[in-house]
Amino acid sequence: MNERELTARENSVLEAIVLEFVRSARPIGSRQIVKKYRLDVSPATIRNTMADLEDLGYLGHPHTSAGRLPTDKGYRYYVDFLMQFSQLKPEERQSIALHIDPNAGDIEEILKRTSQVLGQLSEEFGIVLTPKFYRGILEKLEFVELASDKLLVVINIKSGIVKTVIMEVRHRIPPERLADIVTLLNERLAGLTLQEVKQTIDERFKDVNVKDEGLVRLIIENADTVFNFADRITIHTSGAKNIIMQPEMQDPEKLSNFMELMEKGDFFTRLFEEISGEDDLFIAIGSENDFTEVNDYSIIASTYRYGSVNGTMAIMGPTRMQYDKMISLVQMTSQIISERLSNTL
Repeated sequence: MNERELTARENSVLEAIVLEFVRSARPIGSRQIVKKYRLDVSPATIRNTMADLEDLGYLGHPHTSAGRLPTDKGYRYYVDFLMQFSQLKPEERQSIALHIDPNAGDIEEILKRTSQVLGQLSEEFGIVLTPKFYRGILEKLEFVELASDKLLVVINIKSGIVKTVIMEVRHRIPPERLADIVTLLNERLAGLTLQEVKQTIDERFKDVNVKDEGLVRLIIENADTVFNFADRITIHTSGAKNIIMQPEMQDPEKLSNFMELMEKGDFFTRLFEEISGEDDLFIAIGSENDFTEVNDYSIIASTYRYGSVNGTMAIMGPTRMQYDKMISLVQMTSQIISERLSNTL
């Protein structure tokens, strides 16, 4: 059975409760709504509307108070149907631009600064992951002879990233034969993502000529190492103190869970592998998150571009979040960093 549409009054009351609860972190009563929003109805009518919204799952209330607060479903409805998008202040846009300086250093330094500006301007928790290089497109392979039994494999991907791996071979390969093998490898692998290379390389060379088999087979057997860029995914965070200072963290259990979360080194890498696809914007509110560790939080994430690959940046905070500003902040930052990183290639 489809859920009924909310009435105009229910929309107004739900929006007012979301805005007031985000501001005050306290359950909202009917008189507070009538007084501040000048709704032309009595507090009793507002209480009835609030009760209806609670029955529909958009509001809840703590056991110790008659006031209401938004549920995850209420926040989701607000974001999808009621929220008015806000523009960042000129000084906020300027702060982002100043922090994300393409001349500030290498990409890691730029991403570190990006997480800092996200945490600072949001007053939440800023998160930036390095690009997913394994989704980068292989441009070409090169081989350089280091010794009679050692080759340097140079992997070039279209984002401008280069990785080198030293491989040991049983005997020296003549330069002309090595050139032929490199040509064969590039003909069959160039244009694929590194992930596709690892997953399909065996099938692509099942008909390999016997004279080429030695080095090609060595590449196939070591594909997980040669084409592995997972070790290049790092995470930059800033603003943990912002979360600790939130009223929600007066609950010792929530504070303890958050501190434990901060100690899980690869948690956010796994989290964003699950939730951040190729979409420009991703919003997960509370229980919408697949990982129970972050069911008390909302995550607003966006992708940024670095050559042919995407990276992820996000803001995480309690579900009682200023969604309009956070969305604008994440989108503006991802746009600026994509432009700035393009200048580093």
